[in-house]
Amino acid sequence: MVPAFPFSTGVQRSALRAGETLGVLRPVKKTRLYEDVVAQIQRLVRTKKLSPGEKLPSERELAVTLGIGRPSVREALRTLDSMGLIEVRSGQGAFLRNLSLDPYLASIRESLAFLLDVREEALLELWEVRQGLEEQIARLAARNREARDLERLRGLTREMERGLGAPEEVVRSGMAFHRALCGAARNAVLLTVWEAIAGLVEKSQRRIVGVPGQPREAFAKHEALLAAVEAGDPEGAGRAMREHMEAEGELLRKALASARRNGHGGRSAPERKEGRTRRRAAKAV
Repeated sequence: MVPAFPFSTGVQRSALRAGETLGVLRPVKKTRLYEDVVAQIQRLVRTKKLSPGEKLPSERELAVTLGIGRPSVREALRTLDSMGLIEVRSGQGAFLRNLSLDPYLASIRESLAFLLDVREEALLELWEVRQGLEEQIARLAARNREARDLERLRGLTREMERGLGAPEEVVRSGMAFHRALCGAARNAVLLTVWEAIAGLVEKSQRRIVGVPGQPREAFAKHEALLAAVEAGDPEGAGRAMREHMEAEGELLRKALASARRNGHGGRSAPERKEGRTRRRAAKAV
C-alpha cells in the first residue's frame, strides 16, 4: 500500500499530518483507471476525510501515489468536476466544493429539457412520474401542514381565482400552489425532486391552459385539494390530487395529439427557437 498523504487547505498542509493516515488511497487495479480514482475521492468525502474548500493533491502527487499516469488523473478530475464534486481553478488546483444539490438538479433539468425537445412524448412520461410524486406530497401535506402553510395555500387559491381570465396567471399561481404544498409536506427529498422537474412541469401546464374551461376546472381541483389538506385528511388529499392529475393527463394527451397533427409539437415560437438553439449547441460539442 502506498503511503498516505494529506489534503491541502489551499494555503498549506503540504506535509504529512502527524499520526494521521489516509490509507484508503491505494494503487489502481481497474481497467478504466480514472473510475477507480473517482471512487476513492468519493470515499474520502463520504468518510469526512475531505472537507468543503479543501484542496486535493496536485495532479503529479495523485499520479505517483495511485501508481497511474497523469492522463488518467486528469480524466478523473474532469469527471469529478462535471459531477459537481470539485472545482478546478486555473493555476491553483482542484478544490472540494461546498456540497449542495444545485449542480445535480441543474444537470437533471438540462437533460430532461433536451429530452423533451427531441421527444415530445416524454412529457407524458414526466406526467406519470409527477402523478405518483404529487399524490404522496398531498398526503404528507395534509398530515404535516402548519397554520402558515394553510394561509399560503389559501392565498394562492384566491390568486388563481382572480386570474382565471389570464392563462399565464393561472399557470403561475398553480405552480406556486404546488410548490407551497410540497413545502408543507416537510420532506426535503420530495421538495428536491419536485424542484428538479418544476420548470418542465410548468412547460406542460402551458400546453393545456389554453383549453376552454381548463383554468376553471383546475381552480376547482385546487379548491378540493385545499379542503382536504385543511381537514388534515391524507387519504382525501391523495384522492383529490389523483383526480387533478388524471384530468391534466387527459388534457395533455389531447394537446400532444393535436400538436402532432399541426406538425410543430404544440410549442410556441420562442420555445421552438430555444429548442433549435439547444440542439445546435449539443451537436457542436
